[in-house]
Amino acid sequence: MVAPLLLVVALVTVLAPPQALAQTAPTVGPAVAGQPTSAEPIVGMAVDRATGGYWEVSADGGVFAFDAPFDGSTGNLVLDRPIVGMAATPDGGGYWLVASDGGVFAFGDAAFYGSMGGKPLDHPIVGMAEDPGTGGYWLVGADGGVFSFDAPFEGSVGDLVLNREVVGMAAGADGGGYWMVGADGGLYALGDVGFEGSVHVLALAGLTVALDPGHDGGNAGAPGVIDQPIDGGGFTEPCDTVGTSTADGYSEHAFNFDVATRAAALLEAEGATVVLTRTSDTGVGPCVDVRAAIGNDAHAAAAVSIHADGGPPSGRGFTVITPEPVVSSISDNTAIVGPSDQLGSDLVSAFGADTGEPPSDYYGQNGLIARNDLGGLNLSTVPKVLIECANMKNPTDAALTESPTWRQQAAQGISDGITAFVVAAERI
Repeated sequence: MVAPLLLVVALVTVLAPPQALAQTAPTVGPAVAGQPTSAEPIVGMAVDRATGGYWEVSADGGVFAFDAPFDGSTGNLVLDRPIVGMAATPDGGGYWLVASDGGVFAFGDAAFYGSMGGKPLDHPIVGMAEDPGTGGYWLVGADGGVFSFDAPFEGSVGDLVLNREVVGMAAGADGGGYWMVGADGGLYALGDVGFEGSVHVLALAGLTVALDPGHDGGNAGAPGVIDQPIDGGGFTEPCDTVGTSTADGYSEHAFNFDVATRAAALLEAEGATVVLTRTSDTGVGPCVDVRAAIGNDAHAAAAVSIHADGGPPSGRGFTVITPEPVVSSISDNTAIVGPSDQLGSDLVSAFGADTGEPPSDYYGQNGLIARNDLGGLNLSTVPKVLIECANMKNPTDAALTESPTWRQQAAQGISDGITAFVVAAERI
């Protein structure tokens, strides 16, 4: 990122979150006839201190004035990057809009003092604030870097490793400082502004995870469906398979579904939205290409296909399968190979620690193996791995898979591995 005017961080205060406080219900106005309509999402607002009204701004720069004067917009322009925020002048006579590339647009009596438009940025601009003292403004990047324009630089967090990206900023009443807030609720107070508390946000809030419990309970009775060939990304494979079972008859499909639903509950407790490729153990399929598409369509931060192996009875242990690069007429997974490798490593560490299960002694190396012949991985556009949690043909492993206690441990290992990967990926 282009360096701000100064590089000294001033009075950064990040304190523990307070207990939840009672809040009054917000006022939400109903849709009414004649209400303005925007084709783009609203991305910010500002207060008109002269009238007590306000403006809303959409991603294309359309401005909607409510008991405040309309001073112009960029709604009729073709922007290089979307608008991400706005700020109003102290007297309410104008406002600025800022785009994610740092371009600034001034309207009314708001003066243009410069921008980051056309300059290299390591991270996009996410907001701005006016300086009540000088009439200038600040821009803030997703990494907490602050850029000052006719306003004093009071510090930044651009040199810190943040758990989640900065999403906005606000200025103190006298312009002697400002606050920045992160997506994780972290509050950074710089200059003469005080720290009054912050919100604790669950680690996976706002993120989506896809869990794919392999096979299905009705597959054995529907060979005409699951034997149909599909394109797995440069090769042909069956739509789905039946899976394996223990010597006592405990099925892999039941194990996979139970572990997946347990892991989903753990991930949801951390704030994630969890998408399952199947929601019961009595259906058929879906095909492996559809399973991949479910994670892709959800834009999942991570996807894990959950299985158990039917290996040699003398061998035991778990293996995480990661994708090799595959480019075909219907797929290109090269962009997700690196992140999937990291997801695999995080999953190996967490699963082994939480379950006590050793890495497989007959398949892969140190709990990992890469393959290019699994459609679920070849067709993925999001970081994805497949875990063989245990060998159901080995008596020791079979007993573990039949234990609800161990299945909960397996779910915890999968949840912890995904969380470790996603949290690290979100750090900025």
